[in-house]
Amino acid sequence: MIEQATEDLAPEDGVYVRYRLDGSLFSLRRLQAHTKTQERLIRDLLFADDAALVAHTEQALQRITSCFAETSSLFGLEVSLKKTEVLHQPAPYDLYIQPRISINNTGLKATQQFTYLGSIISYDAKIDKETDNRLSKASSSFGRLYKRVWKDKNLRATTKTRVYTRAVV
Repeated sequence: MIEQATEDLAPEDGVYVRYRLDGSLFSLRRLQAHTKTQERLIRDLLFADDAALVAHTEQALQRITSCFAETSSLFGLEVSLKKTEVLHQPAPYDLYIQPRISINNTGLKATQQFTYLGSIISYDAKIDKETDNRLSKASSSFGRLYKRVWKDKNLRATTKTRVYTRAVV
């Protein structure tokens, strides 16, 4: 269905990702070279039962979204307008402008933060909320561990050490 939805789109409708499969993964210098690098056009990111549509411009995202909604109806599927959200991440130092994306003349909800399977993605691409979220979960887990293991006087020190070692590793 995704292939059918995106077959008539222009090459600029989507995001190009450049990568290489040899050498250091995080070497930006090597990614700037045009030899041994590959470029792929990404228009969608598929998750378990969800899809994220990606584009550089609002117009391109509107075209991809419209094609996706039309193709869904051809396959007898319906896009849930209540659950569908739009997240815009502007380039660094660009002004945030709330996007206006619609399906069948119904505007989609624009959000500045999206949570999926416990991970938080925000419009400014900062990881502060994600870090705070993970730290609070870790703190909660160690709090429960403290109550159930460290304060239990019936457990031996070796048992407590084994539990701690497994919790940390």
